[in-house]
Formats: sequence, C-alpha cells, structure tokens
Amino acid sequence: MAQIDEKLANLDLNGLRAEIDEIDRAMHDLIIRRTRVVQAVGAFKDRQIAQGSKVRVPYRPAREARIMRNLVRSHDGAFPKTALIQIWRELIAAGTRLEAPYTVALCRDADGQDCWELARLNFGCLNEIIEFDSQLEAIHALEDGRAAVGVFPAPVPGEGHSWWPLIAQDSAVRVVSKLPFGGRPVGRGEDTEGFVLAAIDLEESGDDRTLFVVKVEQPGDEATLRKDFAKASPGSAILGVFTPEAENHCFVLVDVAGFLCNQGENFRSTLLDHGLKCGDVRVLGAYGVPIPADEM
Repeated sequence: MAQIDEKLANLDLNGLRAEIDEIDRAMHDLIIRRTRVVQAVGAFKDRQIAQGSKVRVPYRPAREARIMRNLVRSHDGAFPKTALIQIWRELIAAGTRLEAPYTVALCRDADGQDCWELARLNFGCLNEIIEFDSQLEAIHALEDGRAAVGVFPAPVPGEGHSWWPLIAQDSAVRVVSKLPFGGRPVGRGEDTEGFVLAAIDLEESGDDRTLFVVKVEQPGDEATLRKDFAKASPGSAILGVFTPEAENHCFVLVDVAGFLCNQGENFRSTLLDHGLKCGDVRVLGAYGVPIPADEM
C-alpha cells in the first residue's frame, strides 16, 4: 500500500476531494501564468522580426530534450513519468502554437508505416497533421514552408526506398530529433520509431548523436561496411545504405555519438585513416538521445 502522509490519512473522502480541487485550481493558475509568459516571448520575437530578424519555426528540440530530462530526474512519487512528459508535451505544443501555428508533415515508408501517433504525442492535439503521398513531397513541403516539421519513420536495415537519400545536399532540411523521446505510447504505434525533420538550426542538448551521410567508393557487401565503420568509429551505427543504380559507390547513413555538426571533415579523415574509401561526408542532422527505458 502506498505511503500516505498523516494529514491526508486523517481526511474523509470529501476532504480528499477538496484537496484535489485546491491543487487543480493552483495548477490552472500556473498554466494561465505560464501562458502569459509564452505570449510575452512571442511578442519579443515579433519585435525582433520587425527589426529584420529571420522568421524561425518556433520549435527547439534541444531545449525540449533538456526540459524532459530534468523532469524525469527530479520526479518523485507514483505518477507515471511517461504521463508526466505528455503533460509537458501538450503545454509546450500549445504554447508554441500561440507563437505561430504550424503544420506537421507525415509520409509512409515502403511498408506503409507512418508515425501518426508519434507526431500527435510529440506535437500536441492542436497542431495540424498532413500526410503526403510520397516521402519526396513531404520533404519538399518542409523546404517550401507548407509544413514546419515532419515525422518520418526510422530507416530499416535493408530497406529499398527510404527518405534520407532524397534530401539534397544543399537542402536546409535536416534531422533534429528522434522519437519517442521519453516513454512509448501504449497500443497502436508503440513499436514505432521516427525522426523529426525541420529546416532549423541544430543545437546541443547535452547528450546527442549526429547523423552523417558518407559516400563510399567501391564498397564491399553491407556486412563488411558495418564491420569497417564499427572499427573506425566505435559506438557508431549504420542506419541505412543506398546504392545508386549502375554506380560503383554507395551512400551510408551513419549514427555517431556526440554533437559533431562542425566535424564532418574530421570524421572523414578518421574513416580514411581506417582504410575506408570515402568521398563526400555531410551532416544530415543531430538529435538529443532519448531517455532510456529503464529511467522511465
């Protein structure tokens, strides 16, 4: 049986319900206060834009990652951490929407899987979700502003057609987050993983991984590639391999520990030093490492 403090133990049911009502009123007052601060943030940004600053998508996944980690670390008691995170997800999404409503893009992978549940849980119940007919169209929607963020299924090893080779080298769209970040939905979509894409600046969250796309000349089989990358970059993981038709090279999507967005050339040098025949290396994005299941 849960430990109950002495004051609550001496209350009858009506008294306990009165306590809950008082707490609910206090929580509501804090939400109202928080919303006023969010509106002040929006007004401040509007003044900056009026003075010539760039209009930005009001989404900062690295800051959100720090908030969620702090919540989990400081939490105490029986209330589920997954539900706690979801409360804050709705608070953040609703507040962000006050700054600027935005649309979430979805698309399906080759197996027909999408990330609708992850998108709704992460971006709240109010932001519009649009499912595009193709992965390329969803990427173009992010590039031309029809959508502010997109949630794409995580690449699957051996997958024939994935979204990541479709992102042009000069595109501003990049991976900025991985989902689910803290806790999983129960039921439909509970085994789904996805990446959030957006045309925003990358920021460190304090515990991050970086995605590189590496062009490899005269590649061997995929098993050899995985072995070579593991030797050159311990702790890295190959998420996908794409070989253009009738070409003698491939592109490898590799996930590397650390926030390394300015170290593409250093990473390439490391691979070359270990005998990999690398061409171009570019950063596809970076993301805050999700909260481990055993901490939830």
